[in-house]
Amino acid sequence: MIRPALVIIGSALGTKEKKDEVQKIASVLEMVHLASLVHDDILDGAKTRRGIPTLYSVAGPRQAVLAGDYLLSKAMSLVEGEEGDLHASAVANAFGRLCESELDQDAGEGDFLISSSTYIRRIAGKTAALFALSAYSGAAVTGAPKHLQYRLHRIGYLLGIAFQIQDDILDYTGDKKTLGKEIGQDVRIGIPTYPLIAALQEEKRRGGERLYTLVKDKRRPTKKESRQIVSLAIEYGGVERAVSLVNTYIARAMDDIGKLGNSLVESQLISLYEKLSARRN
Repeated sequence: MIRPALVIIGSALGTKEKKDEVQKIASVLEMVHLASLVHDDILDGAKTRRGIPTLYSVAGPRQAVLAGDYLLSKAMSLVEGEEGDLHASAVANAFGRLCESELDQDAGEGDFLISSSTYIRRIAGKTAALFALSAYSGAAVTGAPKHLQYRLHRIGYLLGIAFQIQDDILDYTGDKKTLGKEIGQDVRIGIPTYPLIAALQEEKRRGGERLYTLVKDKRRPTKKESRQIVSLAIEYGGVERAVSLVNTYIARAMDDIGKLGNSLVESQLISLYEKLSARRN
C-alpha cells in the first residue's frame, strides 16, 4: 500500500477538502499496481510472490490475464476528466510507461550485458513512474501550489528508483524463508539488475571474465549457474555499489522532502522511507 500512502500524504499539502477524491485516486493507483503484479507473475511464470501462491499458479494463465485486465478496466473507469489539477491522461500515461518498460524488459530477456542507463530507464517506467504519479496526484487533486506538486512528483520518482534497486538487491542478499522465493530468481528468468550490472563493470575494470563468461550467452541460466552468478556478483562488489546508488537517490529525495515546508508531510515521508529501507522481503 505504498502508492496509496504517497497519495494521501501528498494531499495534505493542498488547500481543498477532497477526501473522497483522494481516496478514489489512491484506490485507482493501487489497482493499477496490483494488475501489473498479476501480469508480471504470468510473464515470469511465478508460482509464488512473497511466499504466497500467485493467482497465475492457482487459477491458471487465462483466468489470471482476465483478472488483471478486469482490475485495469475498473481502475480506468474510475478516472475521467479532471480531479483538481490531476488529468485522467496522467494515469494513462504512467500505465503506458509501465507497459513499455515491461515490453522492453521482456524483449531483452537473457541479455545481461545492458548498460546502467538502460536499467534505470526500465525501472523508471516499471516502478518509479507510478511512485511519482502517486506522490504528485494527492497534491494535484487538492490544489496544492504547482511547485509543490512538481517537487512531490520528483520525490516519488527518486523514492521509486531507490525502492526498485533495493528490491533487486534482495534477490542477491535476501533470505529464502522471508523473501518467499529462491535467491537469484531474477537471474534465473533472464532479468539483469543493478548488482549484476555493477559487478560486470567492476570485473571488466579488473580485467577478469569469469562472470562475463557465465552470462554472455545465457538466456536463462541453470540453477547452478544462477548461484555462481549471484556469488560472483557479490564478490565483485555489485551489492555494495547498488546500495551506494540507493543512498544517492535517497539523499536527493531527502533534500527535496526538506523543502516542502510542511513538517507533518516531511515526517510522514521520512517515516515511509525508513519502513521501506528496513524491509527484508
